[in-house]
Amino acid sequence: LALVTAAPALAQQQADPEDVAAMTRAIEDAGCVVTVENGDAIMAASGLAPEDVDAVIAQLHAAGRLTLQDDGTAKLTNETCP
Repeated sequence: LALVTAAPALAQQQADPEDVAAMTRAIEDAGCVVTVENGDAIMAASGLAPEDVDAVIAQLHAAGRLTLQDDGTAKLTNETCP
């Protein structure tokens, strides 16, 4: 989840579209919200290497698809997660 707060600074990184899709599916499967409790499980489910996660999270955030909430969670917004 700390990666989400750093996302704006990392926005210039480009993530592989397949990596973005894998992370998106993992967040969708977790109920569309990343929390401190489920963040590690989401990263593991995505199958991404830790060094790839930063660029993926930054790209989702920059696209407005992953937003940091007041309670410290991050919410995915897309067709599956309105």
